[in-house]
Amino acid sequence: MTEIQRSVDDPITFFFWEIDEVILMASSMFIGIMLDMLITFGLIGVVASYLLKKIKKNNSEGVVIHFLYWSGFFTLRGCPKSYIREFIE
Repeated sequence: MTEIQRSVDDPITFFFWEIDEVILMASSMFIGIMLDMLITFGLIGVVASYLLKKIKKNNSEGVVIHFLYWSGFFTLRGCPKSYIREFIE
């Protein structure tokens, strides 16, 4: 049974998955179609989606964006580059 969204701040869902989990699963399946390995990449997508849901549940809000910033895949306005680890005064 799916939950009905109660406010505007609730995340976008597709059936009972949040949209970022669906994007991860769909992109994995797309890569599987392109490489003619749909079952393998479909299972990888399901497992990756499950792990993402578990990580988001156990950590604070925005943990995925913090990880992407720290690894260099995402930039934040007003923040220094992520590869700068020490500042000299």
